Order: sequence, then structure tokens, then C-alpha cells
Amino acid sequence: MEYSAIQIDALRELTNIGGGNAATALSKFIGMPVQMAVPVVRFENYEELYKGFRGAEEEVVAISMHAMGDADGIFLFITHEKAVEKLIEYITGSPLRLEEIMGRSAVEETVNIIVSSYLNALSAMLGFNIISSVPVLVQDMFGAILSTAYIEAGQYDETILIIENDFCIEDSRIESMLFFIPVPGELEKLFAELGVN
Repeated sequence: MEYSAIQIDALRELTNIGGGNAATALSKFIGMPVQMAVPVVRFENYEELYKGFRGAEEEVVAISMHAMGDADGIFLFITHEKAVEKLIEYITGSPLRLEEIMGRSAVEETVNIIVSSYLNALSAMLGFNIISSVPVLVQDMFGAILSTAYIEAGQYDETILIIENDFCIEDSRIESMLFFIPVPGELEKLFAELGVN
């Protein structure tokens, strides 16, 4: 489904607020300044996603969270192992591996902060009541992770919202993407509440 420039601009403003909130919360969590790049918002169709965006066999690290309530869907935070381990080092002060329990927990809590910041911004702007599940980390091929998310969740919309969500800590830029796979009709409901349907 095609969305208008006005709808995308409204969503971009919402993600700017959520990204700013996430940077502030992460700064407190890590104990040092965190700068968030201006989020890039785009929509992709599930069938077209692998053709020009990410290869299905590309190895990635993903943390998934379910949003439930007035905005139902799945969030997938996608990045790479080196970026994750750099993030772990900033959080814990130690060069821990992703396989270690403390390292995994640090990353999952970081994504919990990021997703919650976006959901809180949505709740504040529209009065939505949204709760989220516990984050779960998976390391696998991108195609396998995305397919599993669809299979486990049941019927979800083919249109995926993607937020390029890079953040900077000291001299490091940690590149990441936040995918939102909505229940069918959720994006239309969101735009209606924003007054841009």
C-alpha cells in the first residue's frame, strides 16, 4: 500500500520524538552522552524487502518485542554482531561476547528502552494504551528471522515500517534498523488518529 508524503511526514515527526526520548533514556542507562541521528522512515513490502534492502542470507542480530493494545504488531531491532558487542562494551565497561548472559541482557535492555521510548511517544501524542513483551534476542539469517516473526505472530500486514535508527556514543556510530510489522489495519488507524488519513 502506498502512503502519502503527509502521512510519512507525520510519522517522521513521531519517530523524531521517540528517537529523542530514546537517546535521553540510553544516556542515563549507559552513563555517557548518546546522540541519535535523525531517524529515516520508510515503508517496504514484505515481498520486495529482500530484493534491494537486505539479503535474506545476511547474518544479523535481532531483538524482537511484541506491542499489544491500541497498536498491535511486532518490533524487530536489527543490527550486526560487531555493533552489538561495541554497545555491550559501552554498557558494561567490559568487552563481553554476545554469547555471555550479561552481554545478551545488556542488549535486550537497550532495545527495551528504545522500543518503549517510541511507544511512550505514541501513547503521549494519541492517548494510546500499549504494553510490550519482554525482548528476545536471536542471531540468524535476516530472512529466517523475518519469516519466523510472521509465522509465530499469525496474520500480519505485508507493509513493514522501517526506521533507520543509528546512534552515536563517543566516536562510535552504531547502525541499526527498527522494523515494525503491524497487524493489518493498524497503520491506517494510526494515521486516522494523527488526522492524516
